[in-house]
Amino acid sequence: MAGLSQNELKVIRTHPLRKGLETFRTTFNSKYLKSEDVNLTEIVDQLTSEASDTGEKDVIFDLILAFLSQPAARTIRSRIGNGPLSGDIASFYARLSAGQEEAKHVAPLLKFVLTSKSGNAPQDSDADIWTAVLDLIARTRPLQLPQPITPPQSYPSFTSSFHQTPWSFNTGSFADASEHRRQVDDVLREELLPTLRIDVPDFIPAVFGHIPRLDELAEMVFDRCQEEDTRLYTQGSGWTEWPPSAKEDLVLEWLQDLMKRFVVWTNGVHPAIFRQIYKGPSTYLDGSPIKRKMDVGIMGRHTHKDDRVGEKTRPNSNWAQILVAGELKSNPIEDGQEPAWLDLATYAREVFRTQDRRFVLGFTLCGSRMRLWHFDRSGSSGSSSFDINQEGLKLVHVMLGYHLMNNKQLGLDPTIQQSDGQRYVEITRDDQVERLILTKEIRKQAVVVGRATTCWRAYFDKGQSKEPLVIKDSWQYEERPEEGELIKEATDKGARNIARYYHHETVQVDGKNDDTIENVRRGLMKTCGRTRFKQRLLYEPEVSASASESPGKAVAGRTQSPNLSRKRSSSTAQMTPPARNKRSCSSFESRNSGSPIHNRVHRLIITRDPGKPIYNASSPVALINGLIGAIKGHESSLNAGILHRDISIGNIMLTEDEDDGFLIDYDLAIKTNNDRASGAPSKTGTKVFMAIGALLGEPHSFMHDLESFFWVLFWICIHWDGRDKKRRESDFEDWNYLSITKLAREKTGQISKGIFNTVDDYFTDHCKPLIPCLKELHKVVFVGGSRWFSEHRELYSEMTRILEKARDSIKAKTVG
Repeated sequence: MAGLSQNELKVIRTHPLRKGLETFRTTFNSKYLKSEDVNLTEIVDQLTSEASDTGEKDVIFDLILAFLSQPAARTIRSRIGNGPLSGDIASFYARLSAGQEEAKHVAPLLKFVLTSKSGNAPQDSDADIWTAVLDLIARTRPLQLPQPITPPQSYPSFTSSFHQTPWSFNTGSFADASEHRRQVDDVLREELLPTLRIDVPDFIPAVFGHIPRLDELAEMVFDRCQEEDTRLYTQGSGWTEWPPSAKEDLVLEWLQDLMKRFVVWTNGVHPAIFRQIYKGPSTYLDGSPIKRKMDVGIMGRHTHKDDRVGEKTRPNSNWAQILVAGELKSNPIEDGQEPAWLDLATYAREVFRTQDRRFVLGFTLCGSRMRLWHFDRSGSSGSSSFDINQEGLKLVHVMLGYHLMNNKQLGLDPTIQQSDGQRYVEITRDDQVERLILTKEIRKQAVVVGRATTCWRAYFDKGQSKEPLVIKDSWQYEERPEEGELIKEATDKGARNIARYYHHETVQVDGKNDDTIENVRRGLMKTCGRTRFKQRLLYEPEVSASASESPGKAVAGRTQSPNLSRKRSSSTAQMTPPARNKRSCSSFESRNSGSPIHNRVHRLIITRDPGKPIYNASSPVALINGLIGAIKGHESSLNAGILHRDISIGNIMLTEDEDDGFLIDYDLAIKTNNDRASGAPSKTGTKVFMAIGALLGEPHSFMHDLESFFWVLFWICIHWDGRDKKRRESDFEDWNYLSITKLAREKTGQISKGIFNTVDDYFTDHCKPLIPCLKELHKVVFVGGSRWFSEHRELYSEMTRILEKARDSIKAKTVG
């Protein structure tokens, strides 16, 4: 253990722990040490093990928060950085919450806290405890890769003055990943956590307030539920047929029967909509590369979107039919906890993947506690939970609302329309409305929070003219320069080997620019919720927010019980809850913690020359043609004053006759004469192709993009075994899931230790003719086996020369 300095001991004596930990000890003992036969070491080891239930690990978070609130933590100086020790504790808490630290590191400290006694002179035990805290911080200090010193350049850098927007990665950033469930779920968790809000006030009015006559119909149905001949609901005791055990199969049967009655009772006064409860806890849904089962949801007829659903596909088991997602848990304690909302989020991702969605709605039912959820491209939010037995009318209002919503209210994109069996979008170009017929979906990102790029092949429906086009639909940060403007500028300046500009516009819904904050959420985040990072302390009682969740006038006037709070332990029942005020969020940011909710704007970009993905090349020669063309396109864009910054397999295209290639997707591009950051909170790329320096946060240079071309070819040679063949799995798929620092370290090791020593073991047979080419590229991109430290434009011509030489060599061998 690290010794304490005299100054640290003085601080500890001045600010003893005492009550700060006594509350924690008392609560812990009452929950885990009720019996004298219990072994403390076994309990602690169990709580801090990887197999421990997520809910049980809340005790670890409460311990860290207890130290974070101590005056001594704000006074003792950090030993690993600048600032107070509290900053180190907060950083550890954040990494632990994000799954970047293991709870087992906390075990020694937890044992120390529980076995130490605070008496009249606690300074000795306090000193030992703070020593254990300092040891914990020292042992878990994040590794920092050394930053190289860049030598002076012989000429001005194109990008040395750029302010950097930090990188972020999500479930849409994978390259050739097999999408193993556990790995995808871990990334999805990180994708959602920063912007997840729960206990959002006025959630129900915001989501259900636009459904005509819903309040009236809910009142009518709820009255019918309480009539003598039906008696489905009794004031004071709740739903008469509700299964007290809350077992999954029983709850599903109860809910399905209830909804059938609701629909029948409203058919006479509201147009019938064919929807039903989906029950599928034991059935995999089709339409996803990941085998997933969803407990419950609301399902409709086969949607027009998914052309992959054929007649042989079971009509009730495809993600393309799910309108509202649901998750069941039998224990009410799991309400609002990670297992419940993360499972629901995985379902939302599959709905986004298989449908044209602006947002997805869902609900969790944990025991008898229900919470409603909304997922869109800026994040996710949840209502306050309520007990369906105490607030029966609210359950009727919500479930009936889901059944009566039209497609737009459910989140489907109303701008993608259908007529005479053709799907189309309409744009306004040169003051004229043009109808673009969608013929094929080329690409779709499987992501919840992010750009969510979808690309279609299309053509302009005008007489006999059917010029082939590509439509890109995405949700871009409003702070970022418009991609369409950049492509138009590059095209106007004569840039070659890039996607040629046709049109761009912001999508209009209800006569407004379609964005997440104002148009999709419609005021949903105008007031603060709390973030998942703000764990409730053990001594903080839970307070129901049902009053602010009233769905409408009728519902608000008929709350079933004056006491809607969940049960509290005896150790907390006497505490007075703090006042909870409704406050506006600055930049839609919760004052509790977490990231701001940044607005995303829904935009369309239409370009000419569809081409085909480089993975569809018919031969290594065609593959090389695509790379040469893309490199030329990158240099041509740079000459036009635009730096691409997102070189990946998906952004390199081949012409239809495979004699050339071109570059697409300028969403992350910047003008080289702009020395300011865009203001966007992050930029999301495919990290397996990123240059080492870019991973380490260096100002982005054209050299980083040229290095990315090397990683693209390297990746292709490992996974591509010819056109129309399934891409091979490899150990390198793990690069998708590594942290950026670990990936930078891995790539640094590969280029320095001889990446080609065992190349025969990695490369596909189809790509082994490219080994000499990749070796030569390695020599010019990583001179001396290390990454570059200065820019030189000659690298464009050097890489092009090597690729042309390889192409000619392969051609000669083929002819011979």
